Amino acid sequence: MARWRVWLILLGALWLLPAQAQDQAVAWQEQTTTYMSILYPAGYEADAARYASFVDAIYEEVTAAIGYRPDPPLTLRIYPTLEIYQQVNPLARVIAGVIAHAHTGRREISIALPYTQGHSEDDIRNTVRHELMHIIAAELSSGRLSTMWQEGIAQYVEQPSPQVTVKHDLLAQAYASDRLLPWGRLDSNNTMYNNPEVGYPQSWSMVSFLIQQYGMPAFVEFVRAMANASGYRSALESVYDKSADTLEVEWLDQLPSWISNDWQAQPVSSVDLDAIRAALDAGRYAEAEQQARAALATAPAEQQAQLETLQQIAQKGVRAESAFNSARTALLRGDYASAESSLSTARTLYAQLERADVLDTLDIYAAHIADGQRGYTLLSSAKQQVRSLRWSAARSNINQAAALFASLGDAQGQAQAQALLNDLNRRSQLAGLVLLALVLLGLAWNIDRRRAARQRSQPYL
Repeated sequence: MARWRVWLILLGALWLLPAQAQDQAVAWQEQTTTYMSILYPAGYEADAARYASFVDAIYEEVTAAIGYRPDPPLTLRIYPTLEIYQQVNPLARVIAGVIAHAHTGRREISIALPYTQGHSEDDIRNTVRHELMHIIAAELSSGRLSTMWQEGIAQYVEQPSPQVTVKHDLLAQAYASDRLLPWGRLDSNNTMYNNPEVGYPQSWSMVSFLIQQYGMPAFVEFVRAMANASGYRSALESVYDKSADTLEVEWLDQLPSWISNDWQAQPVSSVDLDAIRAALDAGRYAEAEQQARAALATAPAEQQAQLETLQQIAQKGVRAESAFNSARTALLRGDYASAESSLSTARTLYAQLERADVLDTLDIYAAHIADGQRGYTLLSSAKQQVRSLRWSAARSNINQAAALFASLGDAQGQAQAQALLNDLNRRSQLAGLVLLALVLLGLAWNIDRRRAARQRSQPYL
């Protein structure tokens, strides 16, 4: 039993335990990764960084194997003391060796740091794999997957380690001594936790049998079916087209061979192609590309070609989004030539993706670009008209250009229009002053000329 308790430490068996109010005295700090929000107390930065260095890789690995990605971020909370951890997990006070659990409702993995001391890196990573799988299975089944299946799939995604060997040995002993439990009994309340030395390795072998015999997609479909099924028996029959009793007999028949050799087989990856297609349909191209790229590394051969096609579509979508964003950025800074070039690229790619909804948006941007270009054309004409003294036409063009730039929010264009208008006004004022001076000079000359004429017409004395 002592060996079993060491193994139970790594399983984090209390995935269903509802968390209590957390110690308000803890000032939680946060370190984020692509998929995880790691919460830890001040002073435990190094421990948080240690988990941050591998949790994303585990997320990619486990989700690729299952073919489902829970929306990030998930939470991983590091508890520094046993007292604080036991506040959220009271059973840790009475069950020796519990170091972690998953709160599926909060999508949170909780780790009791003191209990991890002395465990290998592989064991600690398996703890994260195990608890992450609980969260995924709960999401897929709307929280209705029963304990034996939850623990079975959570163990299935673990990687080889000394504790996995312990688990195998416990199963071999239970089989040899005829202590394995019927599936119906193992599924009853608390049987798993009351008989962990049998229940855990047996549930692991049950899930492994179904996946190795019928494939991961079928097992994931079974997990999903549990959301609306009356129990595991009806869910199994709806997916495998066989009764639970028949499947149980098949499992038992192959168990000696599985204990001898097949237990060492690594988790078989499957890919939820529909999830990638859904991301593509929703225009989440970066997400779809990331999923396809991760899946290609582990997917079975029959899915490779489909994945490559989906990845190419996603990459095209990423390029289209990049071109569209470049066009928008160029438009905002008034660089209409660059905006037009980027928009042309985006239009071509979105047309190939058959995104009519985006093409309508591109038409709007194209109209804005045309307005901006027209504004600068009007300014160019106005400059020529100013130099050729066609000031009325110039003023009209400047005002039109300024109105276009104002509608686009183009501050640079507005500034250029205002500068040209100011120049025109200065020229107009100067021309007015010159004209006034000429008029005054003309008047003065005329007055002087008339005075001189009067003087010449006066009689001599």
